[in-house]
Amino acid sequence: MELLPQSREALDEYVAEAVDDVEELLRVIEGWATRAVPDCVALSVTLLDEDLTFTLVDEEATRPPEDADARGHASGAARERAYALDEAGWADMARERAFAGIASTVSLPVVEHGRAVLTIDLYASTAHAFRDRVDGLVDALGAWQAGAVTNADLSFETLRRAELAPALLREQRLADVAVGLVAARMSVTTHDAAALLDEAAEQAGVTRIQAACVVRVLLG
Repeated sequence: MELLPQSREALDEYVAEAVDDVEELLRVIEGWATRAVPDCVALSVTLLDEDLTFTLVDEEATRPPEDADARGHASGAARERAYALDEAGWADMARERAFAGIASTVSLPVVEHGRAVLTIDLYASTAHAFRDRVDGLVDALGAWQAGAVTNADLSFETLRRAELAPALLREQRLADVAVGLVAARMSVTTHDAAALLDEAAEQAGVTRIQAACVVRVLLG
């Protein structure tokens, strides 16, 4: 599996005390996962406090057929009408809407001191790749058994979130600069400055990032 380009970009800029080396963590998880589940073709790690997702993916294994979109548009409506009458068919329809090359998934939260700190999502190319293997993955990855969920992300939503990670980091840096400017100008702590920034954004009816841009122009 290869690191998503956006994940590489985000990792080059990401610094936090919570996880010393995110790429090393990804590679360690990859090693455990692929040994336990040979059909594993992608994995994502989401740092919950930072709301950042990093992804490894086998692009060859998850590449859609050239005519997949055309076939989907032609028959999708008819299938949906049929499935509407068949409750058991919803699972099949979810698979048909799945990301190319992904037939099963498992999401494993990791809990520290009673609080979820990250989520590990694994993706496989076969429908039963995780059957009877979740317990072993939970033990190997230090995840929370009761929080394990299968087939909740057949559409590979974590890939989209990983693609947004560089932009989220840029926005976070912008907000951090604005908070620092407010703290310095008003002689308050950064915690109080952040609260003031959020309050100003709410009162103005704008986003936190938009408010941060205004602060940088006025105080920068």
